[in-house]
Amino acid sequence: MCWVVSDGRRGIENQALGLAEAIARITPLNIERRVAPRVSGVLGELTRTFKQADPADLGAAPGEPAGTKTPPDLWIACGRASLPYSIAARRWSDHKTFVVQVQDPGKPLHLFDLVIPPSHDGLEGDNVVAVLGAPNRITRDALAVAVQEWAERLPPRPRAAVLIGGDSKRHKLTPSRVAELNDQLAALRRSGVALMISTSRRTPDEAVVALQACFGADDGVRLWTGESDGANPYLAFLAAADAALVTKDSTNMLTDAASAGKPVLMLDVDGRAGKFNRLYEELKSSGRARDFSGELETWDVEPLGETERAAAELLRRWRLVAESPPLTET
Repeated sequence: MCWVVSDGRRGIENQALGLAEAIARITPLNIERRVAPRVSGVLGELTRTFKQADPADLGAAPGEPAGTKTPPDLWIACGRASLPYSIAARRWSDHKTFVVQVQDPGKPLHLFDLVIPPSHDGLEGDNVVAVLGAPNRITRDALAVAVQEWAERLPPRPRAAVLIGGDSKRHKLTPSRVAELNDQLAALRRSGVALMISTSRRTPDEAVVALQACFGADDGVRLWTGESDGANPYLAFLAAADAALVTKDSTNMLTDAASAGKPVLMLDVDGRAGKFNRLYEELKSSGRARDFSGELETWDVEPLGETERAAAELLRRWRLVAESPPLTET
């Protein structure tokens, strides 16, 4: 049994869930999703700090049955909300649960059996397996199914997936940057490139409005800005694209496009990239990404396989622990 623990947000959960699903493709694994409550404000932080978390209190993800309250064999968690539960999980299970934390936990590494951060964080340790970007749920089969489902609704080639993020701690999609982005996309349309544009939950409302005004009536553009536009075509856009234009704020979307085997053309956003510059350079040096030059560029790309690599190493280490005699605590 494997519990996938997150705060329920798609971008956070998919990292842990993608890792669990990759393990399940290697060996049988029953996966249950759990949601850790998010807290906000000083009072919430104090409560989380001083109130001992009980993993048995975690609720099932929406749409899933409650599941068992027995400690799982494997625990894969991602996100800040999951941390107190991850730290408590080994004690809860009498150290029988193998606890994996995705992303840099910002906590002492010995509290976890394995930590899987992005390599651009620079985290090192005996129980650290760093990955380029982030684990994800992108697979060849998932892409094939998605593009088949959307085949009649996709614009003709050449076509580019345009994945737009938004504001974060380090990045800002400012009005001036949105205007520049729209100009770049309009120039691509004039050159005959069809666009498949997907925004995210972080995309500012004014950016969505601007995109709708510029491209909403264009038959050569498919624009998805949220559930009001129907089913999410994200995977189909990736599968069908000749290249992917991705804003630099999103590690997840950059990694998704690279994992789909698409040439990645990175779009600038405002702010200070800091450590993310290492991510951009890693993608470039691996031959998977370039800065967007204003034109659609394509080249052969080997799909990024970091999720599979991390899953194989996780499984190897988990089996080693399972085969070891139990430690006697003093």
